[in-house]
Amino acid sequence: MVFFKKDSYSIEDINNLIINEVEENIHLDYKAAGALDKDDKKRTEITKDISAFANSDGGIIVYGVSEEDHRPKEINPIDGRVYTKEWLENVILLIQPRIEEVKIYPIRVDDIGQSIYVVKTPRSSNAPHMARDKRYYKRFNFKSEPMEDYEVKDLYNRVSIPKLEITGCSFYKAEENENEIIYELMANVLNVGHQACESFKLNYYINNYRYCDIGNEVFGEKLIYTALNEHRIKFSRSSKETIYPEEEINMGCLQFFVKKENASKFMKGLVIDMILLYPGGSKDLAYIPSTKEFVSGREDINRILKKMNKEI
Repeated sequence: MVFFKKDSYSIEDINNLIINEVEENIHLDYKAAGALDKDDKKRTEITKDISAFANSDGGIIVYGVSEEDHRPKEINPIDGRVYTKEWLENVILLIQPRIEEVKIYPIRVDDIGQSIYVVKTPRSSNAPHMARDKRYYKRFNFKSEPMEDYEVKDLYNRVSIPKLEITGCSFYKAEENENEIIYELMANVLNVGHQACESFKLNYYINNYRYCDIGNEVFGEKLIYTALNEHRIKFSRSSKETIYPEEEINMGCLQFFVKKENASKFMKGLVIDMILLYPGGSKDLAYIPSTKEFVSGREDINRILKKMNKEI
């Protein structure tokens, strides 16, 4: 997941993909040098693959790396003097309507004659996007597949569906006295879409809750807790106001009162798991205070929780 969030790329990043055999998936594709060519068929393929990512959930194509059984095999560099970044940008502009914020990161293996292009395509709020062959594509498993008529129609509604994100959280020691430590948790929600969102809910899941007392009010309102098992408790915060595009809202401060003799047990293996629910979608994010690490993706979060629960 770190690879997808980077703002720049180097040859070391590519070598790490190869060494770790990072498999192609719905968000990642590898293309050997031959994928870039100036004939009509290859240019159409480029628009097909880029538009498929934009019409789906976004992703990255690494041009200049060959694959075998969907795993990166070796660097197969592109001649950057013939197939320049500007040439590739112009091919992508053949997609209609234009995809905003497609980014191309050139990597030079030795010199410009041996190049790799990392092309990062966002999930588009202006979908559907049509490839050069006048067809619409989606990302499906390891390939770009033609979309059904109903899928194209559904994408026209994407622009009217709100899109929210959890913009991290802060968890810190707020106060300490002779007998206890008070920790505070805050999280924000950001509207990254083009539509206002009138209702949403942020669920928090905390393990190790038996080692603490949790404050029962946020913004003067009572919190309702649900114990899911001996390790895990759930509590929720719902929206009280509309959140507009590009607006960020603080979901309030939660307090945890921990006796000093239980502090190490509370912090060991603590995972703050958050799920944001809103019309048309959901997002999840977990924070691990002991390593100050954020984890997204339900599979990875569940794996972390399973590991932590074994250790406590």
